[in-house]
Amino acid sequence: MPRSICILGLLAILVGCSAARPALDYGRVIQVEPADAPAENTGLGGVAGAAVGGVIGSQIGGGAGNVAATVVGAIAGAAAGSASEGALQNASGLRYTVRLDDGRVMTIVQHRKPSDRVMQPGQRVVIRTSGWRQRIEPAVAPPPAKQGST
Repeated sequence: MPRSICILGLLAILVGCSAARPALDYGRVIQVEPADAPAENTGLGGVAGAAVGGVIGSQIGGGAGNVAATVVGAIAGAAAGSASEGALQNASGLRYTVRLDDGRVMTIVQHRKPSDRVMQPGQRVVIRTSGWRQRIEPAVAPPPAKQGST
């Protein structure tokens, strides 16, 4: 039994590692324009807000009223904390329109870090997709050759 649990655990780790590999799409920038980049909410604001709201709510009333006040405080705190985190993280960014090598056109809005280079129309780029996150970067190497092509 313990051996099968270890094998299942190892299998889960291997599957997780293989799923973590980002997908790569190559193409050329068609257009670049300023844009508001959406906040990437980590959930920490909501968790912190829920904790603070729960503590404040627990100071109100007694018995069943105290429980209700704690729950309402935690919910209100979570909402306020999440909204605060989002407002603090909103940033300026860039909207890139890219024509991929396969002919598709993608538009990606991303935060602009001070260290980021702004890609220009005509520049070759790679789009890294991992889960629901995408990041556009300058292509430093050609895409790998497809299997079966000569």
